[in-house]
Amino acid sequence: MPSSRRHFMLGAGGCAACMSGLARAHVLPTDLPPLIDVDYEPVDADERGMWQSMEQIEETIQASPQRLNAPDLQGYTGGIVERLMGRETPDLRIYLMRSALFNASMFPTGMMVVNTGLMARVRNEAQLAAVLGHETGHYYRKHSIERYRSLRHTTAAMAWVGAVANIGAGVYAVGPSGGRDWIYAAQGINTLVTMSVFQMSRSQEEEADAYGVSLMARSGYSPDAASQIWKQLIDERKASAKERDKRYRDRSASLLSTHPPTEDRMKNLADTAASLAARNHQDTTDGRAEWLAAVAPHRAMLLDEQIKLNDPGASLYLVESLAQDGWNGLLRYNEGEIYRLRGEAGDREKAANAYAAATALPDAPAEAWRAHGYAQLKAGNVEDGRNALSRYLAMNPDANDVGVVRYTLNQ
Repeated sequence: MPSSRRHFMLGAGGCAACMSGLARAHVLPTDLPPLIDVDYEPVDADERGMWQSMEQIEETIQASPQRLNAPDLQGYTGGIVERLMGRETPDLRIYLMRSALFNASMFPTGMMVVNTGLMARVRNEAQLAAVLGHETGHYYRKHSIERYRSLRHTTAAMAWVGAVANIGAGVYAVGPSGGRDWIYAAQGINTLVTMSVFQMSRSQEEEADAYGVSLMARSGYSPDAASQIWKQLIDERKASAKERDKRYRDRSASLLSTHPPTEDRMKNLADTAASLAARNHQDTTDGRAEWLAAVAPHRAMLLDEQIKLNDPGASLYLVESLAQDGWNGLLRYNEGEIYRLRGEAGDREKAANAYAAATALPDAPAEAWRAHGYAQLKAGNVEDGRNALSRYLAMNPDANDVGVVRYTLNQ
């Protein structure tokens, strides 16, 4: 059972999609010492009671079927946080969760949730470090605790109680094999994470940005990676809106929003990174090779999650963004899948071309050969289609659809 430091409450300290900026780009103040240390304990009855009531939430997340079972990626992510902090971080616990949404959240007890959708989008270790550094900033600057105290007598606090109730229902209803009642726990957790998006003030989001960028510069990461990943997310959203014939709108630009305009935020991060680089005079790295090696065993799953969101504009942007490091068989295969699922005029041919391009590469996944085979059969190229399907069976003899593929070959 987690210790008292492992309990957590409302106010997940902001998400990766909430890094801040002000109305006008400027250099953020980066001389921000941590306000808590590794042995931090709740300071009063209010805080102690909240931590105790949230113990079951972390236990639920620990046992959640949404949790990604990937010790290698878990350890890699924890190693980045330790590099950022310059020490071991027993006070922080990171949970990788299966969700295609770009998000990460930090809770005031040291529990961090990182979505696989975030990992699908980062292109190097420094970009991941930018998000993790931002989230640790919320923790060490006590933003979540501050926001809870300011909101505890409002309807936001009551909504938090409702979220906890949902989680509790899920905890006690779910048996060893899971079951549909898990949805109550999942809904409660999602409510908490979503609420965290709206609770950080502009100054707190700005401070978390500054804290994270300063950690990056200190630990040898390229600090400009923070603005880069934000630009990628903005461009992805624009591509998604264009595909849907919609106008891109920055929902954070409202005067009532606690989250500043994202374009301004990106400029703030870029200006701050340039200022830090000018002062530090040290070699930095983006850790691209390290990241590509770490994510390679999981990228097929990450891309599959994204494509199943049925957002072809965003998915195509993501695949093409990742391909800036070089096209490979997996990316070409997923490009074909996006066109196939979109199904607009001309997409059948585009998908077939992408599958063919995938199989021309030495690292084509088995699924690319299957897709290429069926595309060739539909195009009337029977021999090429049969050869491709046979190649698929040879590469993946235990696939679930072996019987279907063999039936096709026997026709």
